[in-house]
Amino acid sequence: MATAIYAYGQFSDGTFGSFANAAVSAETSTEIQTGGVGINQASGISLGQAFPGKTLVAMSVQVQTDDAVTGSFASAFIQGPTGQILVPVQGGNFGGVGLPMLKRPVRCVPGVKLFATFDTVADAVSLASMAVYCRSGKSAIFSVKAVDATKTSMVDVLTGGTIGQSLAGEQIVCSYQTYPASKGLNDNQAGNSGFYIESSDGTLKLMIPPTTSGGASSAADTGSYLQGISGWVEYPVTIPIMQNDSLSVMAGL
Repeated sequence: MATAIYAYGQFSDGTFGSFANAAVSAETSTEIQTGGVGINQASGISLGQAFPGKTLVAMSVQVQTDDAVTGSFASAFIQGPTGQILVPVQGGNFGGVGLPMLKRPVRCVPGVKLFATFDTVADAVSLASMAVYCRSGKSAIFSVKAVDATKTSMVDVLTGGTIGQSLAGEQIVCSYQTYPASKGLNDNQAGNSGFYIESSDGTLKLMIPPTTSGGASSAADTGSYLQGISGWVEYPVTIPIMQNDSLSVMAGL
């Protein structure tokens, strides 16, 4: 059952871009270039190269599995020419993802690219993903395959560093987090039901439950998984990050 990832973007001049990639693998960050059937637009071109000079203001990513409902959005981001994450992108499943505004607009130039990741819904440990946006405008995405009843560090998808190594001195103002297991992150209470940030002395600085962001374990189970877009959680008190802080997930099967 092949899975495709689509994306839809609006620019500040009111025009749109269509993006698609059917050659994607679960748990793998893949570039999503221009694409779409019956659209007057060249396919197979990176975001910045296809729309140079335009400013992207809104975008959503959609995961669709062929003849199945098991594809689930994990995370997405726009990468800059020098390799940094410019801003995370929200996404969901075939049930409808809308067109949320980006946390900040992105000026398109050659080298700007869109990347996205999905996972397959199953009654098993799954890919834990968390996108964060900081007060300074810095963004990062952290991810790891969870382990049953074992505390596991989530790491920066670009650098492999911890949250403290990647965001020391930053203040997180919002995040979205996904975990597509069909029975949730902690259905047998052997783990924790939220992703959590701790300081070096063990102080709990953040604990937040993930969403499934769409997908279903079977065709008969679609009703319980049609949540649509991955929603930003806005924190009333910002989360300050220090160098030795850690972000963890502990699944319970």
